[in-house]
Amino acid sequence: MASDFPQGVAYFTNGEIRLVVHFPENKVMCRYCPFCRSESELGRFWCRITNNMIYNPNVPELPEHCLVEITGEITGTVPKYKKGD
Repeated sequence: MASDFPQGVAYFTNGEIRLVVHFPENKVMCRYCPFCRSESELGRFWCRITNNMIYNPNVPELPEHCLVEITGEITGTVPKYKKGD
């Protein structure tokens, strides 16, 4: 990129992206997010969107720095259980 702008970059043109993240059966936590990645050799987890370390991906809520906004919309079929199940 440096060779494309020998005088430096004067400004940037912004773009936005909207992604839908599906959490299984209301289990809204980093553990089930496709953007949560493990560094297995170090035992750490990172968010690939914000590049923040996730200290515990099993906490039953999303961290403050998370950009995912829960809409409450459900996709798929909610099973109807028989009485006694």
